[in-house]
Amino acid sequence: MKLIAVDLDGTLLNHSKEVLESSRQAIAAAAAAGVQVVVASGRSFPEAQRFVAGTACSEHVICAGGAAIVNRTSGVSRHTWYLDCQTAARVLRQGTACGMAAFAYTANQIWMEEADYNAIFSNMPGFRAQRDILHLCDGLPEAIAAHGMDVAKIMCWSLDQDRQRQTRARLSAIPGLSFTSSGPDNFEVLAAGAGKGMALRWLAQALGIPREETAAIGDAENDLDMLAEAGYAVAMGNAAACVKAQADFVTGDCESDGIARALTWLMERNM
Repeated sequence: MKLIAVDLDGTLLNHSKEVLESSRQAIAAAAAAGVQVVVASGRSFPEAQRFVAGTACSEHVICAGGAAIVNRTSGVSRHTWYLDCQTAARVLRQGTACGMAAFAYTANQIWMEEADYNAIFSNMPGFRAQRDILHLCDGLPEAIAAHGMDVAKIMCWSLDQDRQRQTRARLSAIPGLSFTSSGPDNFEVLAAGAGKGMALRWLAQALGIPREETAAIGDAENDLDMLAEAGYAVAMGNAAACVKAQADFVTGDCESDGIARALTWLMERNM
């Protein structure tokens, strides 16, 4: 085992958005054995970087749902799979026209309309603290197009499941897109081919690590392609049923010893 990709929310982080001490120790033990533990998160790079600070995680971070691989030390992107600004603006226009709240993740910022932030996120634990990376604006599609920014991913949010399905079906007519989800209240739009699985494959190849010496740990739909790409797939005890069905091993949940047990199991594959 040489490379292990670990999801962040619901996996490495518990529901209080904390890294358990048992997880820190298990990552340190893996690193000491020569294993690179890479965080693979749907969050932006600045968010992911803050959560893994003080851990023995690898210098590489897979972020924005797999749309970017960034060096933690330098902050420089190793590789990106971005939507061009015109395609991103089109997705945002159609998403909002369907009644979804839509947010754009760029390299180091999250762009959203202030009304959406105030209605959804202003009191959400773990998000308000990241206000410094938010860029709040009016007319998000126009702002993205005007600034000519490539977009790592777009998150479309609604508690209405039917609205989500209808919007996702409508957006699927736009060429060059792929879709996933990090929870029941959203779906995510990325460039075609982008995702945690593609990022894991690219990083493993860049590091000269064969597939059979890689592993992935996750809990949600946006981890499925990563688990499929890895040599070993581990699902958290709190994972969605579709994730557990794809796993070689189901560990404990994110509130207990899930990461420690998972890393112990994976390290035993070396014996």
